[in-house]
Amino acid sequence: MSAFNKELAHLVAMCDTNMPFIGLRVELSQMEIPHQGVQVEGDGCSHAIRILKIPPSKGVGEETRQALERSLLDCTFRLQGRNNRTWVAELVLANCPLNSTHSKEQASTRHVYLTYENPLSEPVGGRKVVEMFLNDWSAISQLYQCVLVFSRSLPEMPSYLSLFSEIRLYNYRKLVLCYGSTKGSSVTIQWNSSTQRFHLSLGTVGPNSGCSNCHNIILHQLQEMFNKTPTVVQLLQVLSDTQAPLNAINKLPTVPMLGLTQRTNTAYQCFSILPQSPTHIRLAFRNMYCIDIYCRSRGVVAIRDGAYSLFDNTKIVEGFYPAPGLKTFLNMFVDSNQDARRRSVNEDDNPPSPVGGDIMDTLMSQFQAQQQQQQTMRGGPGGVYPPLTSPPTPYHPNVAPSPSMMPTQSPGTIHASGSPSGALRAPSPFGPTPSPSSLGIAMGPTSFASPHGALDPSSPYAMVSGPSPGARIHGMLRPLHECSGAMPSSMPPPRKLPQRSWAASIPTILTHNALHVLLLPSPTPCLVPGLAGSYLCSPLERFLGSVIMRRHLQRIIQLEPNLSIVNSNEPGVIMFKTEVLKCRVALNPKTYQTLQLKVTPENAGPWSQEELQVLEKFFETRVAGPPFKYNTLNAFTKLLGAPTNILRDCVRIMKLELFPDQATQLKWNVQFCLTIPPSAPPIAPPGTIAVVLKSKMLFFLQLTQRLPVPQEPVNIIVPIVYDMATGLTQQADIPRQHSSSGAAALMVSNILKRFNELHPARQGQRHYPYTKNRI
Repeated sequence: MSAFNKELAHLVAMCDTNMPFIGLRVELSQMEIPHQGVQVEGDGCSHAIRILKIPPSKGVGEETRQALERSLLDCTFRLQGRNNRTWVAELVLANCPLNSTHSKEQASTRHVYLTYENPLSEPVGGRKVVEMFLNDWSAISQLYQCVLVFSRSLPEMPSYLSLFSEIRLYNYRKLVLCYGSTKGSSVTIQWNSSTQRFHLSLGTVGPNSGCSNCHNIILHQLQEMFNKTPTVVQLLQVLSDTQAPLNAINKLPTVPMLGLTQRTNTAYQCFSILPQSPTHIRLAFRNMYCIDIYCRSRGVVAIRDGAYSLFDNTKIVEGFYPAPGLKTFLNMFVDSNQDARRRSVNEDDNPPSPVGGDIMDTLMSQFQAQQQQQQTMRGGPGGVYPPLTSPPTPYHPNVAPSPSMMPTQSPGTIHASGSPSGALRAPSPFGPTPSPSSLGIAMGPTSFASPHGALDPSSPYAMVSGPSPGARIHGMLRPLHECSGAMPSSMPPPRKLPQRSWAASIPTILTHNALHVLLLPSPTPCLVPGLAGSYLCSPLERFLGSVIMRRHLQRIIQLEPNLSIVNSNEPGVIMFKTEVLKCRVALNPKTYQTLQLKVTPENAGPWSQEELQVLEKFFETRVAGPPFKYNTLNAFTKLLGAPTNILRDCVRIMKLELFPDQATQLKWNVQFCLTIPPSAPPIAPPGTIAVVLKSKMLFFLQLTQRLPVPQEPVNIIVPIVYDMATGLTQQADIPRQHSSSGAAALMVSNILKRFNELHPARQGQRHYPYTKNRI
């Protein structure tokens, strides 16, 4: 007789299948969630529990709850898999408020599947599964509320935003929007139940899938803005206003570099990108200069010197220095059709008032009341004046602006024609005066501190020495997303501005195209391509680097005993002299992107005009140009203080470097090393000053072999010692490693010895004949 009982085995199997559903039904009943109990499906081979009504989520409006209840057609729990631990909740919804481009979202009803792994420590069908489901339903409800507002805004959304973005996916759990000219960037919006906040994630799709999204640097600020005002249209507007500026900002070099200062082993970051809000980006250049960029609507940005306090232009933000000439430099990129920027020179004499926004609201209302009173009393022709302010257009009729977008009165328009805010007045003098918010910035109690908080020690910022730029930020204005004036189209000739110390604190309006020209690497203008260095950088970096080098030069002249400063009444000009030369250093007035040296002999000496021009051109292209190193400038000033015969020999070597094609008989190209290169003999750390002037002169030359066929040339670093007393020139005796360059250096040393034997040294003899013979 068989011991196996079929009926008993069937009963045990049925109990094993029903127990998880019984547990889930009990939990639903205890949590007062109405349901239909355990039901048999699929010809009796499966079970399910249907939910009749899902409890409403907290923090969701009544209108959203009712709309979601009407859309929900069915909610069913089922078990999946053999282990009876994986629950699947199927939601069937109709009347989806958004139409996406996804191929699976074209039906009239949508199926949403929510999967839950029952923890091993919990009984199957326990409370944990119900809590996870309610959290997911809360996330669906929160996103649905945001989507409802977005769907009602779509018919009235500006056409340029409709072309800028598309709805790629909406599956009730997340909303994916693709944006950009090629729709290659994406933003995903989800509700995080654990943090009770919306979470944004950025990415790229299609041809851009391997690239980084330019908005990643302001992701934190975008997320804060969206959680404060969860409006999709506002998010798209900000993405549209900031995409082109951020694409340009992302091209700036942010990698720390060595050898920029006297401390050659300390890395300094070139640009630090410090987002302050979704539309306010701060750029810190080498921990010294600060540029504020405000992204505005209609394809323009407002740029100002961030070193100035926003509330008092006579005060400087701690840790930063004003960049002299910045206003004039920026005006070189302003479009000629930007009539709103134009103002008279006299208007630069009146800085904007540092009155706070709330006080200004009161003053403006009183001023308007007085104006209306005067209009009533006068009447008749000519007695009516245009209103003082015009209300700015909001983002969208159905969009509630966030506090960062709310316009508050700026002190700029109190002085109708004498205020610096005249830079941004309306193009037509006959129309109404624009709102104070046309400055693009609204005064409010905001904070300079980055929303990221303290800098992460693992970030590149931590490698930069000196105080972090993020720690110096105290308070800032927030931008509005409206702009007055016509769209510019072409660049004007630079307009000469008076040298006002606070002039750069007034925002300068630039188009996106002009910003790209300002921030993208480009060849140095007004330089022959053969003379330009190999370091390609942006016009902004060239300007700020030149300003830094001019600042370094002032300090070097004070420390150099052979140089003496000469007082100059010209702003931004440094004048000094040696025993025989007068020198004038200033920014190139045409571009403001290079430092130029003008050398004049004190008396009619041995200097030729060609030698002076070589010295000036070498300074502009090899000394004061990119990458703007302090020790390079210091070494050059030491050469300027050298005796005339030595300096003239050095100028001849500089000529061989600048114009190698003029010396066709030479077998080697020569480069005058002002700092010790990395491949030099181990006499000092790389980047150290490579010019020593005492009783003997030590300098370094880099020789590169000229080859008729394209192949890897031989490079030799040769340290030369010139004895001023005896006139003897020889190679410095420095131990080298055994290599091909070491063998070449030994050959150079033998050539020098042979030359000294054939031409005995005498006092006052110059070192240039030795150098020319060697190369």
